[in-house]
Amino acid sequence: MLSRARYILLNAYHILIDGLFDAVPILLAFMVISFGEGEKAVGLIVSVGTAAGTAAGLGTLLLARKLGFMQTITLVTAVCGAGFFAATFSGNIVVAGLCFILAVAGYNVFHNIAFSYLTLHTERRRLGRAMSDFTAIGDVGRIPLVSLAAFAAAYSFGGFPGWRVVCITYGAAALVAALWLFFSCRGERPETREEASGGRSFPAFGIFKDREIFLAMLASILNAFSNDRIFTFLPLLLIGKGVDPKIIGSFALGFSVGSFLGKMACGRFVDSFGPRKVFVAAELLLTVLLCALIMADQLVLIVSIALLLGIVTKGTVPVIQAIITEPVRDAASYSDVFSINSFLRGITNMLTPLLFGFLASAWSMNAIYAIMAVVAAVAAVPVLLMRRFDSAR
Repeated sequence: MLSRARYILLNAYHILIDGLFDAVPILLAFMVISFGEGEKAVGLIVSVGTAAGTAAGLGTLLLARKLGFMQTITLVTAVCGAGFFAATFSGNIVVAGLCFILAVAGYNVFHNIAFSYLTLHTERRRLGRAMSDFTAIGDVGRIPLVSLAAFAAAYSFGGFPGWRVVCITYGAAALVAALWLFFSCRGERPETREEASGGRSFPAFGIFKDREIFLAMLASILNAFSNDRIFTFLPLLLIGKGVDPKIIGSFALGFSVGSFLGKMACGRFVDSFGPRKVFVAAELLLTVLLCALIMADQLVLIVSIALLLGIVTKGTVPVIQAIITEPVRDAASYSDVFSINSFLRGITNMLTPLLFGFLASAWSMNAIYAIMAVVAAVAAVPVLLMRRFDSAR
């Protein structure tokens, strides 16, 4: 079983990693304005960063076996902090992009090892709620860190652009956190959980032979396509609607608060109605909200939609975790499922920012949100095709 101290520590670093990760799109939105760039630059940077994180995620098992749980988290936190700190001194969007690519490279590694560790140390009958609480707690970091980044980046401090101040502050905080964890856990030997990975260092893709897992993964991919980049391009969509950049922080706050509420609520709805019904309802509601966001032009309405989008977008995160683990009967496959799921979502998230960036330049920001709305509705289909989905654990 997972000790209380280890659970608190895991959540503390989850708050930090998630908060820093979601601050990147906000900072990039102000950087492209500062450097005279456009949507294509944002899309390219986010895509390459996602690719780096996806590739690193496949090595989660290897890092866990060589370094252990705590030291892997230490490494991820240090790399993230170094990326933010270096971005402070960037003089163009290319250098800034490289720094942020470094900063987000360990995001998938952290979540893969955390989900696997949590699953292995939690009773199966309590796994759904545990995933819900864990994913929701990550948003505690998104609310202050993302909102602060959005507000501060719009101003200058002593002649320095706000985004530079945010970068050096966040980078220093992450480096200090990594240094503390390194010394506090020094000497801790890596756990040997051969039963969790079959002695392998990389995941086995043979699990796709299971029809239920295949459908669950397909739903996860479509969910990533329609959900995961809503927040990335939201600042640019709002600026295109004539919203003052100085109040974009209000939308970031609304979206982040909605994300936290959504994860807590959806996780508990799963206990009452099952993940299938919750997922389908959330995806259909997302379709409606995205269409409403496209047509909205009143400030109060847009803020309200941003809050609701956060609820249904991030609320499906613990639901997806329940969906992909429900067909699994062998504990040795958990690491495979989480690593492969993050890999597939990573590939999707690598391609979508690039695609959306070019589409936004060629057509409009409204066009990419219309595409997201259509795919959100389609994402419900694989879940509806799954058999024995609501069977007891």
